[in-house]
Amino acid sequence: MMLVFASFFSMSSEAQNSYGGGYKGLIDLGYVVGIGDYDFNRYELNTSHGYQFNSYLFLGVGTGLHYMSKYETAGSTIALDQRKATTDIPVFANIKCNMGKSKYAPFIDLKGGKYLTNNGGLYANISAGLRIATNERSAVNFSVGYTLQELEFETFNRFLGSSSMAYTREGRVLETEGITIKVGYEF
Repeated sequence: MMLVFASFFSMSSEAQNSYGGGYKGLIDLGYVVGIGDYDFNRYELNTSHGYQFNSYLFLGVGTGLHYMSKYETAGSTIALDQRKATTDIPVFANIKCNMGKSKYAPFIDLKGGKYLTNNGGLYANISAGLRIATNERSAVNFSVGYTLQELEFETFNRFLGSSSMAYTREGRVLETEGITIKVGYEF
């Protein structure tokens, strides 16, 4: 009786990622801690859908909804750069590589694409984390990574005259960087 209980317990605690192939969906919720010149924090909700080739390799495409608070360069009378847009939508390709078939497996995730809104540019994210299988087809993911985002800012252009403080602004796409912390679910 003890042997049956022990074998059952070991099977349930070693849920494996033995998925052989087919459709796979991923969703993740993340927080970006801004670093570099434009160190503003933001939230991300991303979803990817594609093909799981084997237990190790997923290829898909996705989209997201990224929320950022309004931004203004601090420390001067006139903000050199400001951003009024708060929501951006990227589309991207997604590659996820699992490094094992056990219940607890490390992974690397790469997303690369472009923002569709607010004249944005590149969206790129690379992260590494831990995949915890809940059954043969689904898992919870925890990851930390680096993101590079090209976002449009309104940048100080020039004063309108020598006797006035009136000025103009022009739109310019600038690179922002951040450290990502994400939790996700795959199905």
